[in-house]
Amino acid sequence: MTPADLHTMTGAYAVHALDEDEQREFEQHLTVCPACAQEVRGFRETAARLAAAVAETPAAELRRRVLDGIVTVRQLPPEVPVRLPVVGTAPRRARRFTAFVLAACLAALGALGGVAVDQYQDARRAERAVSSERERGARIEAVLAAPDAVQASAPVAGGGTARVIVSRALDRTVLLMSGLPTLPNARVYQGWYNDNGHMRSMGVIRPGTALLASAIDRASGVGVTVEPPGGSAEPSGEPIVLLDFPAGRA
Repeated sequence: MTPADLHTMTGAYAVHALDEDEQREFEQHLTVCPACAQEVRGFRETAARLAAAVAETPAAELRRRVLDGIVTVRQLPPEVPVRLPVVGTAPRRARRFTAFVLAACLAALGALGGVAVDQYQDARRAERAVSSERERGARIEAVLAAPDAVQASAPVAGGGTARVIVSRALDRTVLLMSGLPTLPNARVYQGWYNDNGHMRSMGVIRPGTALLASAIDRASGVGVTVEPPGGSAEPSGEPIVLLDFPAGRA
């Protein structure tokens, strides 16, 4: 890399878009070039200001709306993979140009969405969570559409309604709760399979979401109780609702 090339790498270095060799070489250059060091500081300060200026805190209602809509939103079609050139075969100048383009894209993302480079891991975790919820929504939809699916509903003590849909062919149960009172932080709703009077945990019910469970086995119905955070191994009180599975379809 020529000295002229090194002077053009300040933007890519500021947003961590250089490869290891280029970063090492540029950092050596920074020790003898005050002008580049000052320019790097300016790029980083500008990126931080751009991100802070447009950053917004999501509304508390947004998470509930997203989770409520997961059950009814179909998965996206498969994406067609894009073939990219192998980095190792590209000329060094082309790789540097790619780094500049990446730096510009990262700066634009920061300006538009207030997303800093060090938030990348949080974004990946959120992406995986959305993917997981999509898959869960598809499984719930499969139960609702199953040919042998049967359902029942009943009022809940204290207010609200419980609805259960079960498909023994898929070995899955969907439990929907609506209109339930909000519990204090020290309590949660928990679903249970009713095995002829023996209650077997289905899992904790997250507010505004459907509880999806498998392992129906010999269960004849479901129930719901109020439990400590994280749920209990056995019900700690009387069920607020009990639902028997209807007879299967002929």
